[in-house]
Amino acid sequence: MGRHGPMPKPHSERSKTGRNTLAKTRNRTKPVTVTPPSSLKEDKVALAWWKAQAPRLIKAGRLFPEQAEAFAILCHIKADCDSLTRAVRATGWTVSNERGEQRNPLAIELRDKRRDFIALAKEFGLTAASDARIPDEAGDEEEADPKAAKFRAFIGA
Repeated sequence: MGRHGPMPKPHSERSKTGRNTLAKTRNRTKPVTVTPPSSLKEDKVALAWWKAQAPRLIKAGRLFPEQAEAFAILCHIKADCDSLTRAVRATGWTVSNERGEQRNPLAIELRDKRRDFIALAKEFGLTAASDARIPDEAGDEEEADPKAAKFRAFIGA
């Protein structure tokens, strides 16, 4: 029970019409066609990753034409990470020189590329944490588990 009466049901008629504070209002736009930028067409690995990921992001409403360049940069970073990973595996994580064993400069560059990839992937909801923060569409079905529904009502979600 809330301060002013029982908690509203998220899937009630009032929620569907938007008169409920628990109504999940997220305007879904129609999926649009997003074409890969010309800078991506030269890199076959990056283009393949675009073709694998872009349709899912467009369908989820996370990739729009104005974001194509940013997603192309993410695809290039992914391709660079793949090639650097192969190079580091071939040469090793450490290299020997006159001072002894040191970190491979390619391993340092790989670490930096991976950080850049994760930072940009968060913008498109490609990490587990960022995906969980993006609200889903309000479903019409009631929650199957009554205990879970009571808990959601208790926490106000």
